[in-house]
Parts: sequence; structure tokens; C-alpha cells
Amino acid sequence: MERLEIIEGLKHGPNLVAAEIAGVPDAVLRYRPAEGEWSIKEVVGHLRNAAEVWHKRLYATATLTDPKMPLWDAVIGNRETNWQDADLGKLIAEMAEWRAKTVETLVHAVDWTRLGQHAEIGRRSLKQWAEYVLAHDEEHLATIRALKSSQAARQPT
Repeated sequence: MERLEIIEGLKHGPNLVAAEIAGVPDAVLRYRPAEGEWSIKEVVGHLRNAAEVWHKRLYATATLTDPKMPLWDAVIGNRETNWQDADLGKLIAEMAEWRAKTVETLVHAVDWTRLGQHAEIGRRSLKQWAEYVLAHDEEHLATIRALKSSQAARQPT
């Protein structure tokens, strides 16, 4: 992917999430398809937290020499936070704030080949990490769409 394409994709992520959940009934937003699986609200909460975690990681990669990224257990984070009762507007606004900082970092990053290390994933360049974050957003947008579709199929007509 080209640099501008990555930056634009990351910039618009929060708006895409907001568009996907606009007008969705609360029962659909809270629906968990199975024990241990996330609802749409929990996916949005995870995306908000991921925006913060990945901003810090990308900033470190852009400004430090080969930084080590601390591990983050998203499952534990979701389990410890009650996203089911969270204000989705606030979550998306916070995601957008973190993402704006990330976009600013990437716009001003001179060297996209700078490296950062993740204990589980390994060493990647700033560009590869930014692509990873964009793919993460797209994966969770697909999850939101699938949850909406599964609930639409369950609704009586």
C-alpha cells in the first residue's frame, strides 16, 4: 500500500465505525453470538482501546530506535471493561482523537522503514505496523457487519 492510502484509511476508520453502527438498535449492539464472543459494543470498545495502544506503539516506532512494544491483552481488557453500558458516541470520539494523533505522527514521520519490536509478532517497519493497524480496523468492521447481518436474519419480518 502507498503511504497516503494507509494514512487516509486510518484517518477515516472512526467514521466508518460510526456509519456502521448508526441507527442500529441497542439489542443488536449488545448481542453476543456465543459465550466469550464480543458484541458490537464490545468491538467498538476494543477499537477505541486499540487506537490508543497502537498510537503509542507507532509513535514510539517513529521516534525511538527499535523500541520494544509492551504486550497488550485485548481479551482481558474487554473483560475488565463494561463496554455493554458504554456511550458509543464517546467511544468513537475517543477513537477519533487517538487516530488523529496517529495520523499526525505518520504524516510527519520521515522514515517509514524505522523498526519496532513486538514480543509475539516480531520486528516490523513503521509502514508495516501502520498497515497492520489498518487491517485490524478492517477485520473488526467486517465483524460488526457480520453481527448486524446475523441479527437482521434473526429479526421477524
